[in-house]
Amino acid sequence: MKLLNKLLGKKEPPAKPEAKPAAAPALPAPVDPEAAALENGQAGPADVVNGNRKGLFRRFESGIRRKVDSYVDNKADELLDDATRRAEEFRQQTLDAVREHAMELLDVTEQRIDEKMVEIESMLEQRLQAELKMRLRAMFWTLVFVLIMALVSLGYVWFKQQSGLQGENAPAANQ
Repeated sequence: MKLLNKLLGKKEPPAKPEAKPAAAPALPAPVDPEAAALENGQAGPADVVNGNRKGLFRRFESGIRRKVDSYVDNKADELLDDATRRAEEFRQQTLDAVREHAMELLDVTEQRIDEKMVEIESMLEQRLQAELKMRLRAMFWTLVFVLIMALVSLGYVWFKQQSGLQGENAPAANQ
């Protein structure tokens, strides 16, 4: 009617406020009308037979449901155990790989330290050799100069004796 009024261009009279009926208390709706009829005692002989069939079916259904639930629980437990086992294997493999990698890094580090130790030892050996060479040179030149001084002194004493130049105390010692 509203559609016709809109098409014809007629205005609708204002809507009257409708009185709302009082809300009835909400009752839970029965799942199965036949089961509700059986509970209320309104069942006839045909309904009793259908009710027995329904009860038998429900028992069969609940048995199947229990078996299915049991199967699902068992499968879930098996899957959880398998997942736990796989996670443990993965964790162990990862730990083994990390340990192996750490050992490789440790070996590389030890090798580098050993190489540095050899390098430091060779540098110290070179410095020690250089220090020994320098000291030997110093001792050699000291010995050379001592020998030169000894020869000069010996030559002076010999020349003095040959030339007859003796000190004032020297003639008394010869007598």
